[in-house]
Amino acid sequence: MLQPDDTVPNFDVMSVGGERLHYSSIWQRKNLVLVMLPDLDSPSRNYADALMAHAGGSNDDTTWLVTRERIRGVPCPGVVVADRWGEIAYVAAPPRIEDLPTPDELLAWVEYLEHRCPECEGEAR
Repeated sequence: MLQPDDTVPNFDVMSVGGERLHYSSIWQRKNLVLVMLPDLDSPSRNYADALMAHAGGSNDDTTWLVTRERIRGVPCPGVVVADRWGEIAYVAAPPRIEDLPTPDELLAWVEYLEHRCPECEGEAR
């Protein structure tokens, strides 16, 4: 399973909304909030709807993706938040959909990525 500081693997998946996403199209351009759901029953659909409603309040520097298709290393159910270079900042792998991070918690991770300073963290690149 992927962990913070790992790199997002290259993938090509269909979102629950029916849009296809090739990770290479956003790599080095946008941050990523990736949510993997096992099915689209009521808890999953409610979570996906709430998440995408919040995503509209986010900036254009982040891609929000909810999918049911498997991606190597991503937990299901689970969430991965990564910066534009694919470095993972946060991973959640709860046993139940109801325990996934709230949309507000994920927005906080996106804001963190937008304002963090790698040089300040001792990670000069």
